Amino acid sequence: MTGPHLYLLGGFDFAGVGAAVPAFSRKARAMVAYLALQSGHSQSREKLATLLWGINSETQARMSLRQAVSAVRRAMQSSGGRFLTDGDNVALHLDGLDFDVVRFETLAASPAPEDLEKALVVYRGDLLDGFGLKEEPFEDWLRVERERLRAIAVAVLDRLVAHYSATNDPASCARGNAPARDGAAKGGRPPRPDASLCGAGPDQSGAQAI
Repeated sequence: MTGPHLYLLGGFDFAGVGAAVPAFSRKARAMVAYLALQSGHSQSREKLATLLWGINSETQARMSLRQAVSAVRRAMQSSGGRFLTDGDNVALHLDGLDFDVVRFETLAASPAPEDLEKALVVYRGDLLDGFGLKEEPFEDWLRVERERLRAIAVAVLDRLVAHYSATNDPASCARGNAPARDGAAKGGRPPRPDASLCGAGPDQSGAQAI
């Protein structure tokens, strides 16, 4: 059983400590995701209202934002996260939560092949895969972040391909390649290079076939 966590890769999955999973609205989930990727940095209420309720009147947007903030604050009280408000600013601190995006980026920055393999396991799919809002500012932000994280995953896979090709270890290369290939398929993207690009192809010894 997993502990308190926020997983955004491949969808939205949040759980606190000993409490039922909160029924966040779509806008509340979007706000959590946005603040989580800016974790520790305050965002103005005006910015959040424009990002998520831009098609509403200012009064309605502010009211909807207050409702979302209240729901998320209650949920975070049992999660290990901290949802802070300071006047017109809002910030989300995820100190006590297992946050998959941070874990993925940390592992992806490691030089160790075993950490790179773990990074590809953590990368279950696109950021908020299958999630969308009819709010252009949020969709623009989400598209940029999805592409950024996808590019990191592709770079990790390419590093593993190069490493295992150099060490003549095609089995490990195929193992490391599988999570990214599966994630690519889930996200509707073409699969990345397979094990044949890991030094597992024919004629690796340099001998010519007769």
